[in-house]
Amino acid sequence: MRRRVRDVLVVLGLAAVLAGCAASAPDRQGRAAPRETAATALGDLRTVDPCSLADAGAWNEFGRVERAATVSLDYCLLRITRDETVIGVSFGELARNVPTAGNPVRRHGGVRIVEETPLPGHCARHVVLADGTSVEVSADLRAGGSGAGLCGVADTGAQAIADSLSEHTVRHREFPSNSLALVDACDGIAPNVMQDIPGLETAQPRRSPSTHQCRWGQERSDATRVQILHTAGAPPAVLHSAAVEERIANRRTVLSVVGGDPSVPLCSAETAHVPFGPPENGETEVAMIVVAVPGETGSGACEYARGLAERVWPNLPPI
Repeated sequence: MRRRVRDVLVVLGLAAVLAGCAASAPDRQGRAAPRETAATALGDLRTVDPCSLADAGAWNEFGRVERAATVSLDYCLLRITRDETVIGVSFGELARNVPTAGNPVRRHGGVRIVEETPLPGHCARHVVLADGTSVEVSADLRAGGSGAGLCGVADTGAQAIADSLSEHTVRHREFPSNSLALVDACDGIAPNVMQDIPGLETAQPRRSPSTHQCRWGQERSDATRVQILHTAGAPPAVLHSAAVEERIANRRTVLSVVGGDPSVPLCSAETAHVPFGPPENGETEVAMIVVAVPGETGSGACEYARGLAERVWPNLPPI
């Protein structure tokens, strides 16, 4: 399944991060470093180019660095290859209220870097601004190797991002007026619609800092969850036997059981929007709905995804 589904599977902690932010660490000249916020360091969060938050050359010491294909409006993907080892680096995704309890925290200029406890084959860092907005960088072992150097890769990215934020070198993408990037994903559906899904009767929407993602439900494997994303990449395609193409609200739509296993109660609905990036790349913006309904089959989850698409697609900007 395409890495777009990564957004559905990543669990973001929701705990306060503002404690301890009142004082700014001094710089090398003894002056207090400015306390950067999302507004001062990044500007319009909807149009941030995540790939501009770190130069790919920062990772050259780890091997051959290549840009991977676009799979999101919110983060950038790199591939690092050395001999038989392949590492995937994801960076640029914004979040709020990353938990710090029990995690090492160090200051770098006007931001803080929070170290997640590493997992086998995975290591992540969060560059936290003074207002609690954070920028994530993670390193994942894709092939070969032991994963022993992943945290060094993540640390390098965190330092590069911290420098970019303090130096205000972020770039912004230009989008047409009918772009999904400029639309709040939470605004595409009436609040009471989710109440019809068992387990979400009282759930409230949670929007990402960029407003490209909206979530309902608790981030637990045994909880019903819905996510609406405005993203980008290859046009939706039927990739396995547990996926179908149909028209919903006069839009070509691909409904797919995530991973292709019909017993997995996780389904996505995707529809292409306007072109994204250079025409030769053949990429598009994509509206995506992902539904997880524990206790259901994949086809049962897809029935919910289909019903939500019938409500969401008519509210998308015209093509």
